[in-house]
Amino acid sequence: MSSYLRSLAARFLRRSQTANDLDEELRSHVRHRADDLERSGLDRLEAERQARIEFGNHERFKEECREELGGNFIDGLMQDARFSFRTLRRSPGFFVVAVLTLALGIGATVAAFSVVNVVLLRPFAFSNPERLLWIYAQRIDAPRTSFSLPEYCDYRDGNTSFEGLGAIGSYNANLSDSGDPERVQGVRISANAFGILGLRPFIGRTLIDADDRNGAPPVAMISYGLWARRYANNPDIVGRSVNLNGEPRQIVGVLPRNFALPNLDTDVVVPLQPESDPRRNARNSVSFLRFVGRLKSSVTPEQAHAELDSIRQNLRRQFPEAYTGKTGVTVVPLTEEIVTNVRTVLLTIFCAAAAVLLISCTNLAGISLSRAAARQRELAVRTALGATRSQLVRLLLVESFILAVIGGSLGLFLEIWGQGALLRLVPADLPRIESFSIDWKVFAFASGATLVATIACGLAPAWLLSRSDLRAALVSGGRGSAGGNLQSRLRTWLVAGQIALALVLLANAALLFRSFTRLSSEEPGFDSSNVLTVRLSLPQATYTDRAALVQYYEQLRSRLAALPGVQSVGLVSILPLAPKSTSTIPFTRPDRPPAKREDTPSANYRVVSADYFRAMSIPLLSGRYFTEEDDGDRPLSAIISAVLAAKYFPDRSPVGERLMLDDTDAEPRQVEIVGVVGPVKQTNLETPAKSDIYLPLRQVPRDGLSWLRFSTYWVLKTSTPAIEQSVRAEIRGVDPDVAVGAVRPMDKVMAAALASRRFSLLLVGSFAGAALFLAAAGLYAVISYGIQQRTREIGVRLALGATHRSILAMIFREGSFLLGLGTTAGLLIALALAKLVASQMYGVSERDPFTLALVSLLLATISLLACWLAARRALNVDPIVALRAD
Repeated sequence: MSSYLRSLAARFLRRSQTANDLDEELRSHVRHRADDLERSGLDRLEAERQARIEFGNHERFKEECREELGGNFIDGLMQDARFSFRTLRRSPGFFVVAVLTLALGIGATVAAFSVVNVVLLRPFAFSNPERLLWIYAQRIDAPRTSFSLPEYCDYRDGNTSFEGLGAIGSYNANLSDSGDPERVQGVRISANAFGILGLRPFIGRTLIDADDRNGAPPVAMISYGLWARRYANNPDIVGRSVNLNGEPRQIVGVLPRNFALPNLDTDVVVPLQPESDPRRNARNSVSFLRFVGRLKSSVTPEQAHAELDSIRQNLRRQFPEAYTGKTGVTVVPLTEEIVTNVRTVLLTIFCAAAAVLLISCTNLAGISLSRAAARQRELAVRTALGATRSQLVRLLLVESFILAVIGGSLGLFLEIWGQGALLRLVPADLPRIESFSIDWKVFAFASGATLVATIACGLAPAWLLSRSDLRAALVSGGRGSAGGNLQSRLRTWLVAGQIALALVLLANAALLFRSFTRLSSEEPGFDSSNVLTVRLSLPQATYTDRAALVQYYEQLRSRLAALPGVQSVGLVSILPLAPKSTSTIPFTRPDRPPAKREDTPSANYRVVSADYFRAMSIPLLSGRYFTEEDDGDRPLSAIISAVLAAKYFPDRSPVGERLMLDDTDAEPRQVEIVGVVGPVKQTNLETPAKSDIYLPLRQVPRDGLSWLRFSTYWVLKTSTPAIEQSVRAEIRGVDPDVAVGAVRPMDKVMAAALASRRFSLLLVGSFAGAALFLAAAGLYAVISYGIQQRTREIGVRLALGATHRSILAMIFREGSFLLGLGTTAGLLIALALAKLVASQMYGVSERDPFTLALVSLLLATISLLACWLAARRALNVDPIVALRAD
């Protein structure tokens, strides 16, 4: 091995010296032989001539010596590379088309992979994440809901399946320091959860057990994103004090950049402090926690699930009143729960991008086949001069490698250059996307894609070459086609494959488009036009009682209503379609209580002001809207949705009827239904509207008002679109310490609800368009090449009286055969893969015949247009010139 490496070094590091040494050694051999001949009686000139004759061709000996040195294969590759560069310079058109085609395919695939990498492939911030489970409570109408604080303590202390069980609940806070107040979303977390997760902070420390104890100094952690956005990555943030909901807290650390939890924002993290929470012993307290547990090494998820369910059954027997409607627990792997909602979408996008790369490669392979046929005389001459088939194959693969490297580098550059535009398309709620970056995996994938492109583009002509009779090509002077029938069949399959893949992508894009348009046209139950939404969060320290809270809202309402163009102003506790915001309340009809407490139904629960329905144009179907008289001095009122009315009052009008609300934030109370409004899609546009119960702001009990400080939404019906700054000024004018969140039109709220579908549609649609273009270009290239090879035949046909119409018919028959073959294969593949995209469909079948027929017609139109453009060349053939052609 060491001698080989020395030989390799001598060849490439001391090339000129090695060549000189070899020349000198050969001359020395000739001199020694000449000396022997001179001693035998010949004169010097004759002896040297005879020695050179006996020694033979010096160059042959040099070649043999070089073959014995290390690196002969590398030297051959370098020669092939130099020749390939010269060949490509002589074909600039082919070079540009090939590079751009591969740049499109590789760039699209790398862009899709970069998103898949950060969301699905990049390691989580947790240690041994495969042993982490995320645990929900189950209700009869909700398989994923929350636990109460007493339940957490019971499950934590009663299980034997977990090394530790932590609790996590949402926590919304007003953050104030030297900058403007800001509303941040975060979590309360039991301090043991960080040990359970195996989490290491980016800087500082995590929460520890001492932070969870009663009387511990108030501390917090912040996310990497908040640290970068608000504090410019200043490491001195650790130890600084900030106000969260009016309470000073010391920042002790910054979370890892790729930290994420399922369906929870983590801008700030504060200790749960379960033992000091007043809800610790209140069995009917609000449910707001989810659990995270690390399995013991000897326990399976199924065993842990069974034990948790056994604990639940025991608790239900002990505290039946506290387990109304709760039916079990849901246990899922933590990492799967983080990405489960986006996995199918991202993999669909990645497969679409990979299909574009495959089409690019097959397209270029077809062009390379044509070039290989055109270069058959050159390759035959090389064979005659001693080149082996393996050397010719290597030459073609080196040329493909050069094209793939240049195209891949350009594609990677376009991905890096355009990542800002890509991130603007990505939905803001895509998990872990805030840690997006181009890492070594992306470069490794780009290298792999380049290698695949090299093999895909060079393999077909190389394989064809291995089965061709190059001697016959040399004898024929390069006329015809090396491996003619085989080459024709191979090009046919390549083009048919491109058409099939293009049809699959077009069908997927068309189905996504139809689903998106159906969803966009869904009636949400309100009119979003000319509605401005404002999210507010009040400082808890200032608004400690109900009177102050209501006074603030009334003062702000009157000031907002006085703005120019504002027609009505309303307040709602949770805005329709607001992300990650839900609130439900159990209810019963006093005259029809459920047979079992766990069968108690629940409805979406919203607190609204009197003008909310008018501002959102939610229609009143019967009864009346709330008025200013619906206050604490009158009987409790409620407005219900038509869905609840139809389901629970099917035989009579619900107006005047009563409901019993079992709110865990307050005592159970009876309300009178004063009105019925139209159904509203509160959480998303995909699912049908559910039962809604609206309560008037002025009648909500004191305990129920506490969370209204955390977050409320104002909606303004206005004819003046540009009033955002005026709205912010009015809010600051009433109280400058109030945190103002997003101020945006309701149309944008609805658009955000469709962001994930829009992202998928834009990317898959773009890839489908690229696939259509490449497939049409591939068909054009094959038809053009066929016409070029058959120029003489076409000339003979024209000379014998064939019309242009018959020539066109002949060419279109060939194109139609390729189109029919590819379309048939594409339809079969699309139907076979339909189930994989079924979850992304809305209002349209994944095997919708109309959509499949439409995309087939579009593909046929574009493909036949490509055939016609190629066929024009045949119409310009001069029979005389064609017959004279060699």
